[in-house]
Amino acid sequence: NMILIDKDLRQCGLLAKETAGLATSEYSALSLSDYIIIALPATVIPEVIQKIKSFVVKEHILINISTDTEKPVFESLKGLCKLTAAKIIGHAQHMATTDELPLIIIDGEDPDTSNKTANIFAKLGTVCFGDEKTVKNINNIASEEGIKAALSIKKRLEETDVPSEYISFAIRNVACGTMNAYALGDGGPFAQKIIKKLKKSGKTDSL
Repeated sequence: NMILIDKDLRQCGLLAKETAGLATSEYSALSLSDYIIIALPATVIPEVIQKIKSFVVKEHILINISTDTEKPVFESLKGLCKLTAAKIIGHAQHMATTDELPLIIIDGEDPDTSNKTANIFAKLGTVCFGDEKTVKNINNIASEEGIKAALSIKKRLEETDVPSEYISFAIRNVACGTMNAYALGDGGPFAQKIIKKLKKSGKTDSL
């Protein structure tokens, strides 16, 4: 059974209804759980840690999924419960609308804790074990390069007088589809032709 704890009881209740869980605003409900998943903005996590300290026990496995919050933030809970991280390489909206599998990196304080965490998140995507810091680095670089590509596409299309309402389709369908095919090794002859052209022009040395 899932227990959802949030100060926004309405939002918490709606989510609990979807997941057949229990909604509450009371941290004391943590005593009923085996696993505690921290799914909060990085800015509020330090405050929440102080509030849950008196409710966690050594048997609890606390799982942090916040990309921007890493181990040092949870230092005050060390010894009070078992600490682990499950960090997702993926874009939430894209995964929700396309069923694309995320890669989840598990970084636990010991093998047993890591394996138990992996068993939970294996239901959501592909699981690997590694350093949680890798995920932030990957997501930041991929997001930055993705935005740069989108801005470049927009600029080039505008220079050829393409109607502005067409540009979104070019980015979402053509560009994203081509990148996805390349990542899967299924770019086809057209993609290979573009790669050769870019290599020849010296615009990339990583392909």
